[in-house]
Amino acid sequence: MIPNEQFTTRLSKYSLDVLIDFDKGINRFYMLEWHRRCRKTTLAINLAIREAYRNPKSKFLYIAPTQVWARNVVWDDPTMLWGALPSKGEIKWDKNEQRMLITFANGSMLKVCGSDEPDAIRGIDFDGVILDEFFLHNFNVWTEILRPIMSGDTKEGRDRRRWAMFLYTPKGSNQTTQMFDRAACVLETGELPENGVSKKCMPEWYASRISAECSGIISKEELAKVLQDVEDGIIPRSQYDSEYLCRRVTQEDMTMITSSDLERLSTVKRDNSPVSKFNRIVAVDPAFGGDVCSIKGIENGDVKIEKNIKLTLTSEVVSECKSVARELGTNNFIVDCIGNGKGVADMLKVDAANYNVQYFISSAKTDDDQYHNMKALAVNYVSQQIKKCKLPPITNAEIKRQLIVLSRYKVQPQSGKIILIPNDDVRKILGCSPDQGLSYVYGIWGLRKTEKTNIISNVYANKGNPYDNKILSRGLRRAI
Repeated sequence: MIPNEQFTTRLSKYSLDVLIDFDKGINRFYMLEWHRRCRKTTLAINLAIREAYRNPKSKFLYIAPTQVWARNVVWDDPTMLWGALPSKGEIKWDKNEQRMLITFANGSMLKVCGSDEPDAIRGIDFDGVILDEFFLHNFNVWTEILRPIMSGDTKEGRDRRRWAMFLYTPKGSNQTTQMFDRAACVLETGELPENGVSKKCMPEWYASRISAECSGIISKEELAKVLQDVEDGIIPRSQYDSEYLCRRVTQEDMTMITSSDLERLSTVKRDNSPVSKFNRIVAVDPAFGGDVCSIKGIENGDVKIEKNIKLTLTSEVVSECKSVARELGTNNFIVDCIGNGKGVADMLKVDAANYNVQYFISSAKTDDDQYHNMKALAVNYVSQQIKKCKLPPITNAEIKRQLIVLSRYKVQPQSGKIILIPNDDVRKILGCSPDQGLSYVYGIWGLRKTEKTNIISNVYANKGNPYDNKILSRGLRRAI
């Protein structure tokens, strides 16, 4: 049976609608703006295999944003391509592992590839093409390479239409969503389809949009668990809106830390009983080259000491850092090590006071599947702590202003990972470098790797008797 029994027994109403429309032979272009886990790829792969079986000497392309993506998601996944192919008793087929090519006994082919090397697909003829996660592709791959082929005559006089299928879950408003709106006649009707095919589509186009809260494909119980992750700050609300509701989130929505999150910190009732243990750290964004060097002394998530000064020498920064550490009563540091920051961290590391120094490299890659680098991961962690109201209220208006802007993010093409907008863009919005906001982020992140101490003295409240380096070295060697 082609498509196979596994596919047909799990066929959703929406996939069936596509197949019924396809078999009418009228439409050639299919835009499926469907929620995550709606089985878009499964539908498209099974359709391509069915058409290869029905039409001898035909050729179909499945194109992912990258070659690696294509191999991981379709070729190597036993439940995807290999779960869709018919038994060889029904129609014989062979595979070419290196080329990721399936050749059927009737001369038809299914090619799996990525669009990250456009020249590799330039000139390939096809009867049908599938563009998966379409918003991540370079749009020129469609307009310059694939679309002209769609305009070609049918080969060898065969009366078959060429077709293209665009699969994606929206990530904001972009060329892909504009293409969908055009296909769905949104400007004309004023309506964006909520749950299924548009009431009106352009000739030869089929535009369908599906939300997880309407489709029933993901259980209500599972959606409730995801929503709880949103409430707990583990998943940004904008991600849920985009991935599950197919909402075209705006740049303002794509912000990890919002003004309402920050204001809520002030409304939570807190335990005001005396604290017996303290978790302290000095966070440093050296910011050489004319920007403000931001140094914060943080205790239990609260900014107790703050210095924002312009310094030009590494030794000057180190001296100020040590001064804040003495006043706060800690030997813990976290230092942004981009540029000359590593010099600050190195000098603190070798100091006779035996400081505990964390080197924070914001551009370093992470093992996290969601976040592109350490900076994005750290900002997300702080946003979670804020959403869960685990941090004291932030009283500094400038820190709050900077946190909102620097936490804006976008989804990186090809990898699909979250990356923060570039610092240059943040500067343009703020009118300054986000040094104060970043040093706050570093400090909250750095507290994760420090130990609480039961020393009760608050040094910053007793400035007449600050700890000196000898005491810090002797009494707080593993401190705070």
